[in-house]
Amino acid sequence: MGSQFWWFYDVLAAAAILVMIFLSGRRGFFKSMLHFTGYLLACILAFSISGSLADGLYKSSVRNSNIKKITKSVGDTDFIDEIIGRIEDDFDFSGEIAYERLEKIYKEKNSLGLSFDEQLYQYVSSIYVNKIGNEEIFCQKLHKGYADIVSGIISEHLVDYAGETALQEIIRHPQDMDELIPLLLDPEGSREAAEYIADHYTEAPYKGIIRLISFMVILAVLIAVTVFLVSTTFKTPGFQSLGSHIGGGVVGALLGVVIAAFIAACVRLNVICGENKMMFFNHEAIDKTYLFKHIYNFITSNL
Repeated sequence: MGSQFWWFYDVLAAAAILVMIFLSGRRGFFKSMLHFTGYLLACILAFSISGSLADGLYKSSVRNSNIKKITKSVGDTDFIDEIIGRIEDDFDFSGEIAYERLEKIYKEKNSLGLSFDEQLYQYVSSIYVNKIGNEEIFCQKLHKGYADIVSGIISEHLVDYAGETALQEIIRHPQDMDELIPLLLDPEGSREAAEYIADHYTEAPYKGIIRLISFMVILAVLIAVTVFLVSTTFKTPGFQSLGSHIGGGVVGALLGVVIAAFIAACVRLNVICGENKMMFFNHEAIDKTYLFKHIYNFITSNL
């Protein structure tokens, strides 16, 4: 991943704005305002429609497809074996944590009402006395292990972006794993575990991807319709005042921002689908820009 091409984004955004200033300046103020009205309506409709469209498409088709893929990954994952490996790697231990003991902790209700974290800390610290630090440090590493395991389950058959999103979500809200872990350990619960993962961890990133695509398609179609209607319905006057040309150029700058927003949505989609690891489409390059990053951040925050 590199950032040496960061300048290209600013050049692209500036070029879009300058081209629209030039074209709108030639059209004049009145015709440029008609274009701007159409572009503005296109943006409003694209933003509003894309959200509900993404929700509908996700629930009708993408969710079921994701659940099937996650179910297979869950079936191939031995959660207890994975978490033992991570605990031993984090604290440089080897071979003393009993599989059966962890299975009992996760599967049986504790008579004292202790959480999974508390029981695991007591058990592991009893084996490795004075070697694992305080409970807070242990739990932080344990939760990171949970996040890595679930992220791996997701990324095996889905986009890495969904796995990265899940990893961050589990680190922020590790208590949700208390509901998921019993499902992961149930031989008959792979489907239920997959449904939980799909609804809690992969829904948001996939809806975001679908919304980006929907936004781009709707915006492109409506802009094309606007250009066609204005061009065929209103003829450019033979003579226009200097003020009309200047006014058209000012409006053109706003039209250029809309085009730059469309470009930013395309870049955002490529960053997500390229897992932010591509030479050109990555956050490091975008963050170095002066103009483009503001438009990109607006798209990222609202889509």
